[in-house]
Amino acid sequence: MTFAFRVAALVLSAGSLLFGQEQDFSKVQIKVSKVAGNVYMLEGAGGNIGASVGDDGIVVVDDQYAPLADRIQAALKGITDKPVRFIINTHYHGDHTGGNEFFQRQAPIIAHDNVRKRLETGGAAGNGGSLRMEQKRNRRARCRSSLSITT
Repeated sequence: MTFAFRVAALVLSAGSLLFGQEQDFSKVQIKVSKVAGNVYMLEGAGGNIGASVGDDGIVVVDDQYAPLADRIQAALKGITDKPVRFIINTHYHGDHTGGNEFFQRQAPIIAHDNVRKRLETGGAAGNGGSLRMEQKRNRRARCRSSLSITT
């Protein structure tokens, strides 16, 4: 075995071990940044969250992981006292849809039909085979609405 091959194998196996670990959210802080006007970005763990504040409430784009939902809600309250009116899921990964169960009590969740299907069935997340992560199925955290996009 060549040295380069051994190093590559070691890096790949270490990376797969990291993906298998449960993430510790206890120390994650939600950072709010004003983008422009009434548009904000929230950073925590995983994908960023978009928030657009209007006269009647907030539109939230993605809602990160479930254990962070209460901290995300508190960060939104720091921006405005207006309610969350809509949640938009850009795709089905847990760092973009994990807070659905928490936020669906406040607002409808909007997503492409394929996002809804993936959330309902669970299964493997990936990009066609080179990266695969098991998505845990959670029937209680479904999209209540879906946006059909035709091309």
